This record gives sequence, C-alpha cells and structure tokens, in this order.
Amino acid sequence: MSSHIPLPKEKHNKSKLFVTRSHLLSKKHEHSKLIQTHPFNHQISIISQSTTVRETLAKYIGSYYNVTLKLSDFIDPAFISNYIKRNTLIALSSNRYIDADDVFAIDGQKLILSVGKDTYETLGLVGKSAQFPVERGSRFVVEIDLLDCMDPAKKYYQRVHNRLNAVLNEPMEFLVGYFDKNTGTPVTFDIPGATIVTPQVDTRSVPNMLVPNVPECLISTNEQTDTWTEHAHELFEWIGLATSCSQAVAGTSDEQTSAYTVPEPTSKDMHIVTVRGLLSATAIHSVINELVAAHTEFYVCVWGFDDAPVSWNSSEHNFYVSGENMYAQAYVPHKNCCLSFQACGPWDAFS
Repeated sequence: MSSHIPLPKEKHNKSKLFVTRSHLLSKKHEHSKLIQTHPFNHQISIISQSTTVRETLAKYIGSYYNVTLKLSDFIDPAFISNYIKRNTLIALSSNRYIDADDVFAIDGQKLILSVGKDTYETLGLVGKSAQFPVERGSRFVVEIDLLDCMDPAKKYYQRVHNRLNAVLNEPMEFLVGYFDKNTGTPVTFDIPGATIVTPQVDTRSVPNMLVPNVPECLISTNEQTDTWTEHAHELFEWIGLATSCSQAVAGTSDEQTSAYTVPEPTSKDMHIVTVRGLLSATAIHSVINELVAAHTEFYVCVWGFDDAPVSWNSSEHNFYVSGENMYAQAYVPHKNCCLSFQACGPWDAFS
C-alpha cells in the first residue's frame, strides 16, 4: 500500500512523497521492488547500532568506471554479447544536465536517449514527446531495446546504427558500472581506456544519538489518519537529519535555538556509513538482505542521480527546482516491518 503524503494539488510544481508499509515476509516484496527498480544511485547512507555495516557494504559495493565511448559502441553486437547479455550494465553520460543537454543512459537492457527537439528531428529515430518540460515538443525520449532489436541483419539495427553514427557520433564520457546480475558485486569491464573509480566511504560514530521509537500505528495499520501522516513525516525527517549527522539528532544542539525535537527519543550509540559513487541497485538489495538477517533495526537513505533520465520502473525523470529521486527505509525486523519513503521532484513521472 502506498500513498501521497501530502497529495500535491498542482501536478507539475510540487514534490511528491510516497509512503509504503510492507511486511518483510510478504510475497509482494514491496520494499525489495522499490530498491531493485531504481537503477541510477549515487549515494547510500545506513544508520544502525551495528559496527559491521561498513564491511557488509564493502562485500557488495565496489568499483565502477569512467570511460569515453560513442553511442554506437553500446549497440555493437560484440559489446551486447559480452556485457549486456551476461550481467547488468548501468551507464550514465557525465557532465550533462537533464534540463539543458542531451542525456544518454543504459539501465541494464535499454539505451535511453533524452534529447532536445533539434537533436530529435535530426536523429530521425522514433521516440515519444517527453512529459517534462510541460511544454510539449521541446524534449523527446528514444528507447532502444538492446536485447530484442539489435540484430545486425535487421533493418532496424542498421537504421539505428547509421543514425547514431551520422548524428551522435562524438565520443562522450560515461560513468559505467558493470555488476553481477545476481549479487550486484562489481565485474571487470574490460574496455580500452576505461578508468577504475573507487567509491568514497565515510564512517561516523555518534554516541547517544536521539533515535525515535517507530510508532506502533505505522507498523500495524494502513489507515491514513492525521496522526499516521504526522508520524510518517516525523520519521522521514529524522532519517534525513540523521544521515547528515545533524546536531538536532546527535543530542548536541541547544534546545533554545533548535526548531526540531526528536519525537519520543531513545538515546543510542549509532554508526552512520555513507558510500558515494555509481551504486548497483542489486548490490544495495544484497546489503539490505544481510542486515535484515541480523535482526537489528536500521535505517537506509539512497539518493538517485539528479540528471538521470529515469527513476523508478523506467518512469521519466527531469529537473525542475530539484531533480530529487531518493528513498529512505526504516527496517524493524523483530516486527517483520519495513517503512519506505520515496521522494520525487516535481518533474518525475513516477506515481
């Protein structure tokens, strides 16, 4: 079950927050689907009492690559056979802004071209008018299935190859992650000129952090009362403050100057581990599964790339005021409960 909190009145100028309560043993696996359908992730923070989270993250999350390639390289039959079909490849064009530039990405099996009107009309490949900006016809999205349609003997392949080489033939910089399709651990991406990038890791210990007790009403019911909504907002706000180690939750702020108070807090020694880079959704899921198996409460916050062309479930994404597409989760294993929060900027089609 998910719902807007609050439901935006204006469709295209308000950010959205979705809250989902899921049972960890449910066959629907809503908390897992949220993670696995969000391909472009650049930061994760985990807040817990465990001192082994960093080791668990390092077990699954590792290096990725900076590489310069042409778009036509991605549809080369050998490239598709060696990389796309074998494991999971995630790629995002570097130093390009989704609200101003042509942006290109691979989300595992699709090559996504999010381009302006001039590029689209010159390119000559069939796409669809982008939902954002609101002015129709100023931006277009072309999606190319790298598994089903890229047979060199087919006319469609030949047309795509010819048009990419004719219009978008300049080498471009990409962030590329190549990951094991089952665990999300990094796999060697053996492309000439690729530079290995190691994710940044930061660990902070916060003694006597003020941690809210997850209200029973959030765990036990779906009824969207005013109290339920208020508690959900408070928990989401706390996770955000905790990831930044705010003085308001670290227990070091001046009560007379701080406008924030942790609701019904318990003082606990907590550890915050943050990893920044190009992060595999499958690796994040693997980490979460190990932490759940340890039966201790923990909190997760994951940020998507502002300039990715899609967010969840291939939903179109753009930038307006912000390019927010992030999620937070509160895991309460002894209650078999996960509370998930998905925050989308105004120009994001996820709903």
